Amino acid sequence: MRIEFSKMSGAGNDFIVLGPAYSVLKAEAPELARRLCSRRISVGADGLIIVEQSGGLLMHYHNGDGSEASFCGNGARCMVVFCEAKGLATGEIAFRSGAGHHIGEATDGGARVSMAPARLEKELPLVVEGRTYEIHLVMAGVPHAVVICEQVDEVAVASVGRAIRSHPVFGEDGTNVDFVMGCDTGEFGIRTYERGVEKETLACGSGCVAAAHLLRSRGLAGDIVTLKVASGDRLTVELPQSKGQDTWLVGPARIVFEGSLEIDI
Repeated sequence: MRIEFSKMSGAGNDFIVLGPAYSVLKAEAPELARRLCSRRISVGADGLIIVEQSGGLLMHYHNGDGSEASFCGNGARCMVVFCEAKGLATGEIAFRSGAGHHIGEATDGGARVSMAPARLEKELPLVVEGRTYEIHLVMAGVPHAVVICEQVDEVAVASVGRAIRSHPVFGEDGTNVDFVMGCDTGEFGIRTYERGVEKETLACGSGCVAAAHLLRSRGLAGDIVTLKVASGDRLTVELPQSKGQDTWLVGPARIVFEGSLEIDI
């Protein structure tokens, strides 16, 4: 079967996006993600997005290891740019994910997307590699263990992130892990170890939302929080100011290239 795809980047978080014609492959999506997202031997990406048109637009997201996730913030922003570019929808684009209903809007050089407000689930200390980390588990469409630290560049994200991600306290599915620190400019630096990708990624949208929620709750940030991600790009989180309002994730997103490939399904 020949598949037409778009390779996209959301602040360095990269995805393979398939249009509605390929929604018939939903059942094969886990295997398809593993094969297409494998770097060096295929297209390569952090995850696979399949756009479906069925009573509206639906976003199906699978991590590079084939596991399904209910939501991906940067993936959702890329989907908005994709839909606009392909003429699937324009203006305020309504769609659904496993995390609920969303509104997306293309911006100059990117997109903004709405999502339900994050919520703090629990807080606990964890000892990893001989050091105690204060963990703040925040649900932002998917779970994030957020750690506030002084120097994010000094954190061994690969090893510490992996250990926290798979700690038994977070259950069989584990959690994403975010390390966030303040910057002299008033913005924040963040690095994320993503489950399903099983390594540090260059950006994580839902991780930024989780971190922004925690920072505001601790009095360290206001209603609008800008975070510098590992790629060097910046994502902005607009937090709700009253009950019933959504959170908005804003930042760069673009189609990097488009192509096709033959694959046995």
